[in-house]
Amino acid sequence: MEIESSIETLRSLDPRGVLRSFTTKNTRPSGRQHAAARATTIVPSVVPRNTYGSSLVRLGDTQILTAVTLLVGVPGPSTPDEGDCVVSLTVSPICGRGYNLSGRVIEGEGGGGGGSGGTSSTDNGGSVSKANPSSIESHLQRVVRTSGLIDFSALGIISGKAAFRVKIGCVVLNDAGNLFDAGLLGCVSALIDTRLPRTRINDKASPGDGGMVQFVAGDDVGNCGSGGAKLKLNVDKIPIPLTIAMFDDKLLVDPDDEEEGVLDGTLTVVVNFMGGIVSMDKRGRTIVTAEQLAACVHMAHGRAKEIRDIMDREE
Repeated sequence: MEIESSIETLRSLDPRGVLRSFTTKNTRPSGRQHAAARATTIVPSVVPRNTYGSSLVRLGDTQILTAVTLLVGVPGPSTPDEGDCVVSLTVSPICGRGYNLSGRVIEGEGGGGGGSGGTSSTDNGGSVSKANPSSIESHLQRVVRTSGLIDFSALGIISGKAAFRVKIGCVVLNDAGNLFDAGLLGCVSALIDTRLPRTRINDKASPGDGGMVQFVAGDDVGNCGSGGAKLKLNVDKIPIPLTIAMFDDKLLVDPDDEEEGVLDGTLTVVVNFMGGIVSMDKRGRTIVTAEQLAACVHMAHGRAKEIRDIMDREE
């Protein structure tokens, strides 16, 4: 008991020194190697009753529940035959002590719920602060929309009059670090699980009839997507993320909440199954060398193969 108390005291007084004592020996406090991601599981169809697709993603102790709901709206004038997609990310004090009731990061607190998760990285000597959920949400939406995964033309119902709007809601159950990677895996797996309902067009519909486009229920009343068709996706363009932390001169794959508090910076590389690079996002003031960038891209492609194997097992 006294030893555990001493370790926690040391972590709070010199968290960078504690992490450095591990990284200089090519390991990490969690016991992982520098290039090792945490155990990843993806469970589809966890909320069938009120959603058209869903999944539960576990990245280590980080857990995110993702659900897809559908609305019918009027498409934009520049894309009369296409639908739309929006992403939301919800956090609360339940998922980590570093969040307030408004879902914002509390200054001086980490967002982690699974580890020691104390202070922010700027307070601990790092140069990058914990990302706000709003910035993670924007990043998720940007990647999902621009990756080419969704065939937006398949969301059109009546040209210029009606189209599906796909709403992807990510609820963080526990934040133990690296929310973006877990969130994007949640979005992708929930979309793969999504079925578009059958629709009926009623040109003479009055406001009380539910509108011009009406959903037709399937045989299974407990499943919203029952009887519908799978959402058309470009499978080869599924975006797979890998966030690499920079600490001193080391590259640490998939940082957890304890590591997030003391980092110099992060680089998130998103690739697809075709080997293409979808996006890169760098945080922090640290400089990324050409050799480090090449190593990060190489590890991201390896991560994509690993995630593809996990998805194939869950089908």
